[in-house]
Amino acid sequence: MRKLQLIIACICMGWTVKAQDTLKTVQLDEVVVTGTKSAIPVEKSGKSIFKITLKDIESSGSRTVADILNEVRGVQMDGNFGPLGTNIGYFVRGASSKRTLVLIDGVPFNDPSGIDQTYDLRLLDLDQVESIEILKGGLSTLYGTGAAAGVINITLKKAKEKGVIGTVSFDYGSFNTVNPNLSISKKSEELSIVINAGYRKSDGFSAAKDQSGSENFDDDGFEGFNFLGKVGYEFNDRFDIVFTGALDDFRADYDQGAFTDGDNFTEYQQIRMGLSPKLKWQGGNLRGDFFITNLDRLFNSPDFFDPNARFVDEYDAANTQFDLVIDQNLNENFKLIGGINYQRLAYSQPSIDETNFTMIDPYASLIFDQSSFNFQVGARLNNHSEYGNNFVWNVNPSYSINSGESTIKVFASYSSSFIAPSLFQLFGPFGANTALEPEESKSAEGGFTLLQGRVKVEAVYFYRKDKNLIIFTDQYDNAGETIETDGIEFNGAFDLSEKISLSANYTFLRRLDDSRLYRIPSHKYGASLGYQPLDGLNISLNYLHTGERRQQYFNNTTFTLDEAELKAFDLLDLITSFQYQSFTFSAGINNLLDEDYQAIYGFNSVERNYTIGVKYQFN
Repeated sequence: MRKLQLIIACICMGWTVKAQDTLKTVQLDEVVVTGTKSAIPVEKSGKSIFKITLKDIESSGSRTVADILNEVRGVQMDGNFGPLGTNIGYFVRGASSKRTLVLIDGVPFNDPSGIDQTYDLRLLDLDQVESIEILKGGLSTLYGTGAAAGVINITLKKAKEKGVIGTVSFDYGSFNTVNPNLSISKKSEELSIVINAGYRKSDGFSAAKDQSGSENFDDDGFEGFNFLGKVGYEFNDRFDIVFTGALDDFRADYDQGAFTDGDNFTEYQQIRMGLSPKLKWQGGNLRGDFFITNLDRLFNSPDFFDPNARFVDEYDAANTQFDLVIDQNLNENFKLIGGINYQRLAYSQPSIDETNFTMIDPYASLIFDQSSFNFQVGARLNNHSEYGNNFVWNVNPSYSINSGESTIKVFASYSSSFIAPSLFQLFGPFGANTALEPEESKSAEGGFTLLQGRVKVEAVYFYRKDKNLIIFTDQYDNAGETIETDGIEFNGAFDLSEKISLSANYTFLRRLDDSRLYRIPSHKYGASLGYQPLDGLNISLNYLHTGERRQQYFNNTTFTLDEAELKAFDLLDLITSFQYQSFTFSAGINNLLDEDYQAIYGFNSVERNYTIGVKYQFN
C-alpha cells in the first residue's frame, strides 16, 4: 500500500513528461503496412494495431525488444525481467509464442530447429530497429503459419536523409552492462547504404533463485554482437532493389532450473541474407522478398553421467523463402493484393540427418474503400509437403465517422488461421509423428477508436478458439479438446498541455473452457506521465501492474510437474533524456521502488537498476 501511495504521489506531482507512445493508440493519420502488406492510413485498417516509432524507442529507456513489447496492451513477455540471456516468450492475447508470428522487414522469421519453431527475440538488437507494428488477431491469410493471435512486424533502420549521417553511442548500467553502438547511413539520388554494429555485454545475476541461502549461485552473464548492412539502388522511378545482410550472435549462461544453479551456457548465431526488388507502375507495383537464413544453436552443460565431462547438443537450421506480392488498384474503390509464398524449412543435428518440409501458398486480398467505409476480404491456400492442403480466410470491415474535430473508427474482423507442425514434431528424435495435421484457430474482434482534439481512446473486445492442438504424450498427436479465450483491451492517451501528456492501458483476459491461463495475468495495466520542462529535455514516469499468474514448473527434487501461484507486482521506471547540439544524454532507473517480485517461479527478477548513456550524431 505504501508503494502504491508513493506511485500516486509521484503522478500527482507531475514528475514526468512526454508519455511514451508505446502506450498510446496509433494516430488515425499514421500509415501502417502490416494489416494489408500495403501502406494504408491506420483508419482504413479493420484491426487493432499499434506502431512503435523510432522516437518512441529512443525515448523509452528500454534495454531490449522484449522490454518495449511488454509495455504494449494485450502483450505479455516472459523472461525479460531475468538476466539478459533468459529465454524469451511472447504471449499475445493469452496465446503462446507459436501463435504470434515475428516479421523482420515484413518477412516471416522463425527457428526451424525449435520444438515450436518460434523466433528468438534475443537475437535482435533494439538499436537496429526503426519501428515495430503490433497487429492482433488472425493474419494467416497474409502471412501463413503462426499468425493466429497476432503479428509483430519489426522494421530495421534505413537511410532517410541525403548525405552521410552517423551516430555513435555508449550505454552503461547495473550488473556491469555495457552497450556501444555505431550506425552510419549514406543516401544519394540512386544509392542508399545503412551499416549498424552493436555489442552488448553484461555480468548479469543468478537466474535461479537461491532458496537455500547459501549465496554461492554464480552470475549468469550475456555477450552479444549484431551487424546489419542494407544497400539499396534505385535504377529509375519504376525499379529499385535492396540487399540485406545481417549477423546476430550471442552467448548466454543459464541455470539448471527453478531454485537450481547450473554451469551451463548456450551459443546462438544467425546469418540473414536477402534481396528485395520492386517494380512500380501507375496504380500498382510488384515486389519480391528472397531471404536465406542459417541458424546454429549449441547447448553446453555438465555431463549427467560423468561430472568431469561436458555434454554438447548442437542444432543447425535453415529457412529459405520467397514472397512475390502484387499490389494493384483495380479502380477508384477496389484494390487487389495477392501473391505466392514459398518456404523451405530444414534442420539437422550431428546424430540426425537433415529433415525438411516445404510450403507453397498462393493468397489474395480484395480491399473495397469508399469514403468512410472500408471492407477487406482475403483467402490463402496452404500447400504443405507433408499434410497436404489447408484453407484460411478473413473478413475485416471498418467505418470512420468525422464530425468537426472528432473522428471515430468502428471496426470488426473475423479470421481463420493455422499453425503448421514443426520439423521437430514431424521428424524429431522424440515422439515424432508424420501424420500430424496443422493446429487451427478462429478469432473475432470488434471495437472503436476515438480521436477528439487532444484525446485518443480505443477499446476492443476479442475472442479466439484454438483447436486440433498438438500435444505430447508418448508421441506428438492432435488433441480433440479446444481452448477458448476472450478479453477486453482499453487504451487512452491525453495531451494535458503542450508539455504534459498522460496515457494508460488495461487488458483483461480469461479462458472460457476448463483450461487455465499459465504465465499470463488476467489483469494487466499501465500508465505513463510525461513532461517536457525545456526544449530538448524529456522526463517520463512509467508504471506497470502485472496481475497474479499461475505457472507450471518442473520440480527437480520430485521429478514431477508442479504448479505455483505468483503474486501480482508493480513496477515504476523513471527515464530522462537531454539533447544538447549533437549530443544526447540519457539516464534511467528501472524498478524505482525496488519491488521484490517473482516474474517466473524459482527464478530471480531484476532489482532496482540504472542505465546512463550518451549518443553523438555526426554528418
